[in-house]
Amino acid sequence: MRRRSIPGIVCFLFVAGAAFAPAASAADQSFDKPVFWGTRLINLPTTLTMEKGDVLFRISHRFIPKADSGYDTFYGLNGPAVVLFSLGFGISDRLGITVGHSNLFHEWEFSSSWLAARQGTGGAFPLSAVLHAGVGWASEKLPGRTRLAGKNIKIDLQLSLSRQITRRWSLLAVPAYSTNTNHWETDSSGTFALGLGTRYMFLDDLSVLVEWVPVISGYKNIQNGWGLGFEKKIGGHVFQVFVTNTVGMAADQFVPGGELRLQDFDFRFGFNIFRSF
Repeated sequence: MRRRSIPGIVCFLFVAGAAFAPAASAADQSFDKPVFWGTRLINLPTTLTMEKGDVLFRISHRFIPKADSGYDTFYGLNGPAVVLFSLGFGISDRLGITVGHSNLFHEWEFSSSWLAARQGTGGAFPLSAVLHAGVGWASEKLPGRTRLAGKNIKIDLQLSLSRQITRRWSLLAVPAYSTNTNHWETDSSGTFALGLGTRYMFLDDLSVLVEWVPVISGYKNIQNGWGLGFEKKIGGHVFQVFVTNTVGMAADQFVPGGELRLQDFDFRFGFNIFRSF
């Protein structure tokens, strides 16, 4: 029997859900479970937004060693890591701003999210839509270049589109574009990708997460990004633990994909923690 890949599973679930989902109505969208618990599926931004006055703290961690690197790295858990901290604030129920920092390239990320549409409201709109716009600054010093060189500045645009199929199952599509995704090169370029993902809550407040981020054009890493993991909500905290082939977490870092090959069964461990106040 041919083994199915994670990207194939994601595509099947997304297409099947979109094709066979019942038509939306204001009544049948009164689900008692939210579309997503976190503002990230794994790397992809979801359609969950902060409400007015909310403060959202996020810490994300990606272990650099591969899981099969052996006991010396404790199977990937006892090595160096890429870490991102961010703090967000809800200006209104539809608009939020976030600032974050990653130790990869010493990069700062300044972004905003605007809820353009919510599923089942305003004429029974079939999707939720959130526009994300941001600026990244890779402030790591490179030879022969100032920190404020134009190639170190990245413009990020992402549109999160979600569809809650049932109270437990949600789909996500995220067309995304980032400039200067290979800023360290002499001739840098941008990347356009179409992220796909799904979340299924199989127990109360415990979900499985799957995402795939194929590059459509522009700079691409060795392989398209992917992730598979679990999500748990406890009070005001959301915990996500997963395996992935990417190491970067800022938009321009994960959009081009990762360096670990799925066909070699290479992956690394990572986690996200969200805390809202």
